[in-house]
Amino acid sequence: MRIVECHYEFTGFDDSLVRAGTSVYLWNLVRKFRDAGHDVSAVTPAHGLLGTLAARHPVEDLPWELDEEVPVRLDPCVWNSHPETVRLRLSVRASRITVDGIPIVFLSGGLLDLYSDALYPPAEHEGKDIGFLKPLAFQIAAARYLADRESPGTVVHLHEPRYHYLLPAALAGRGLTVVSTVQTNHPVNMKVYGPEVRGVLEHLGADASVTDGLVDPPLDSYLHRAMRAYLPRTALYADQSTESAADHVSTLAVVLRAVAALDFLSEGQMQHLLTQGGTPFEQLFAELAVARELRRYKDRLVVCGCAIGDEWLTVERTGDRRRRTLGGLGLDPGLPTIYHAGRYALQHKGQKEVFRAVARLLDDGVRCNVLLHCLTAGPLDDADLTGLASRYPDLVRVRTEARTTTELMDWALASDLSVFPSKFELDTFVMAMGEAMSAGTIPVATAQRGMAHFQHAFDLESPGAAGLAVRRSFRVDDPLLTQEVYEGLRHLVKLMETDPERVSALRARAVAVARRFTWDAVARRFLTVFDACLRGEVPSAALATSFPEPGKDAPSAERCGTAVPERDHVLVRWDDTEATQVEVVFPGSPPEVVALDPQPDGSFAGHVPHRGASTLAVLVTRYDGGAAWAELAVS
Repeated sequence: MRIVECHYEFTGFDDSLVRAGTSVYLWNLVRKFRDAGHDVSAVTPAHGLLGTLAARHPVEDLPWELDEEVPVRLDPCVWNSHPETVRLRLSVRASRITVDGIPIVFLSGGLLDLYSDALYPPAEHEGKDIGFLKPLAFQIAAARYLADRESPGTVVHLHEPRYHYLLPAALAGRGLTVVSTVQTNHPVNMKVYGPEVRGVLEHLGADASVTDGLVDPPLDSYLHRAMRAYLPRTALYADQSTESAADHVSTLAVVLRAVAALDFLSEGQMQHLLTQGGTPFEQLFAELAVARELRRYKDRLVVCGCAIGDEWLTVERTGDRRRRTLGGLGLDPGLPTIYHAGRYALQHKGQKEVFRAVARLLDDGVRCNVLLHCLTAGPLDDADLTGLASRYPDLVRVRTEARTTTELMDWALASDLSVFPSKFELDTFVMAMGEAMSAGTIPVATAQRGMAHFQHAFDLESPGAAGLAVRRSFRVDDPLLTQEVYEGLRHLVKLMETDPERVSALRARAVAVARRFTWDAVARRFLTVFDACLRGEVPSAALATSFPEPGKDAPSAERCGTAVPERDHVLVRWDDTEATQVEVVFPGSPPEVVALDPQPDGSFAGHVPHRGASTLAVLVTRYDGGAAWAELAVS
């Protein structure tokens, strides 16, 4: 089978170039395809790194180049200082290196060589700097390259719909089988400017009708407006509030319409994307065009999964390695040790809550080592993190540069606990958590759907519990999550002292759970799906995909709440035994959010402004961090 892995970021063959877990994922996967005897290669931008690569690998120039101008329609509400149509000049050449028998093709020239450090354009460049169109330029160049160089019957495997929304439709009708993997849970309703997509597809000679019929219905009731005002802060929902909003189309829906299969990294990730269950977005999501398209094309959805590297499957904890690692860092090997690793993403990865929870733990006099690897391309300016390290120089070690696998193993194997309180359901597997568990750490982690496969539980006595779960979070700087992370770490540190046998059992279970996730199994599932797609069969049937059941009903305003006008205020009461937070949200930019006060009887009450509306939008958050909306009549 001929397989091409095509992604904007393919650097996992070199630890020093890795910026995120997707690169590591891809490098593990392509080697398994190679080992199974398949003809596999990769296509990716050069990112201005050809000089660096040439110093480490022989570079071969390929007999292919592109030189054309592409008209690109820009959203005038975003690019208001630019012409409505720009002509994107693409002068692209192709070069190839071969690493471990895997040919990797780099497309270079012009925009494709920008942003060598971060690889991605800074968000603040949108609407200002044409360099922001680098991912679009790669899609166009990759479409031309693949159409010119690949034969019918080739499987083209794409990653992250946000960065390849054009490619499936651009490659349609060329005999190529296109499969897409959703690597990260970007907002499921993320959109792109429709005239841009249609114009570029027409320029490439592709069918632009893939964008037809994707306009969302009017969402203008009082509750809709409150939801839309509030939801962008949860990272679940991207609201198009400009005048051009009606011209935007869902990137995921455009991809889904044109691929043979859409893949996910975990069952929980697919469940979240299909339902948004238990999130503040669930009710609004059900009304959107993207939700309709996901239901319509459900037979294309599969879970091929993710895994941890083979090298992590056999690692062994030894006292000598722990003493060498911690002693080499100037730390006491006799102390409990806490570990966190991930790219520096302060809110997404819950690192703000980690830093504050650990600071509170150490401030309380708990003696433990803390190893924090927060990968970032540039200097790190974080008062919480630098303050933590400076206040506890005998306990805390921080690294921000790229680390080798061996260095990460040393840290994980020297640790007893790990902490991964990711938020907003942005994570889809969390390789770093699996690696840490395989190394024998007991995790404290959020109960995100995309992490549920690691079997951490709210109750450590639960059958099969392999770690401690803390509440889901859809809030920036979440004090309740900070408190739960602090309590969880404190509880487990204490447990190491009072019940070492129980800790040993938890550790053994964590190792066993993590080591179930192998790249051999992932590759087999992909090959099954690729084969089904090539045969024209239903991909979901090939893997016997099971789909989630409907979630909980929304809280009942009639049963739980009252809202009684009192002069210029409204007295609101809410009585719900599962609620831990109750807030009244008023539409606006920004929205006004009024938290009700908890009462001695477990209910919530408070006065909110009387704005003359006949209803109030109430957001109810449960003990597990799940949330839902209710519309409460003022009477």
